[in-house]
Amino acid sequence: MMLKNVWYVACTSQELQAGAPLARVICNEPVVLFRTDNGRPSILRDVCPHRLAPLSKGTVQNNTLRCIYHGMAFNGQGQCVSIPSQDAIPPRAHVRSYPSQERYGLIWIFPGNPELASDTALPHRPWRESSHWNTDVVQYFNVQANHSYMSDNLLDLSHVAFLHSASIGFDARRLGNDPLEVHTEGQCVRTQRIFHNTQQAPAHKAWHELAAPITRTQMAEWTPPGNVTVLVRNENESEQVDLRADHFITPETDTSHHYYVALSRNFRVNDTTFSQQLDHDTRIVHMEDVDITQAQQRNQQWAANDPPMGLKADKAVREAHAIMALLSQAEAGQ
Repeated sequence: MMLKNVWYVACTSQELQAGAPLARVICNEPVVLFRTDNGRPSILRDVCPHRLAPLSKGTVQNNTLRCIYHGMAFNGQGQCVSIPSQDAIPPRAHVRSYPSQERYGLIWIFPGNPELASDTALPHRPWRESSHWNTDVVQYFNVQANHSYMSDNLLDLSHVAFLHSASIGFDARRLGNDPLEVHTEGQCVRTQRIFHNTQQAPAHKAWHELAAPITRTQMAEWTPPGNVTVLVRNENESEQVDLRADHFITPETDTSHHYYVALSRNFRVNDTTFSQQLDHDTRIVHMEDVDITQAQQRNQQWAANDPPMGLKADKAVREAHAIMALLSQAEAGQ
């Protein structure tokens, strides 16, 4: 299911440079992003109404996006303001515009009913605007799999013990007495695992080593349509080290999605060299997630008629699916 009346990440702030249109497909719709002279992002449908040329191949001039094919110019609201070959502008010479905003180092799009955009809140991520946290690292992946595969992956973090065993994993034997807690409140699903008297994962030790033994806390909070904030905390009697990974999942097509990971940390805050190392290390972890979800998508053709099978660890997945189903029904009934 693909919700429309929600905010999705369209791109990172760094990706959208002044004077350079950026093409994306979001929720099965081609869109183009560009910055006006004051730096604000605008988002239009990436199809010129004249001969269907992609507007993303055009140029940004004087707060407008000019089509490369015949020079029609569109402002940030999608209105055609100039046609070089004539003075009259036909009523159909306009393109759809989408509500947009920029926050947390990301540019957001509202692909549904624009009248609902102002009353729909962005995910709350205050640490991404705090001077006490480093927020340098923002990653993007184009994933050839339905968005639900990545969402389910993040809702069931028991996979960390196996898929990420060489990096951020934990001792899989601890799942024999799994401390998983799942709580649902409104449209939010929270999961938590706390491992006492344990050792740091290899990656965590390399980032900031703590004297053993430590307590490792792994918490995740999911909200629709596919926003998951994960907190990994290592602590002992003298220190508490937090790494937050904010995952934002944006449908592209029915079999692909845009996947963004924004990292925040409360340690080595001013260490730019470490930011580069953290980016490198965590990309390896996230590519493991990308690879497995793409493999699942490929296998779907062989298992389309197989009945689903669930495990105890899937409780959060089931809760999120139920919320998405209700929201999808409500949106369809509008």
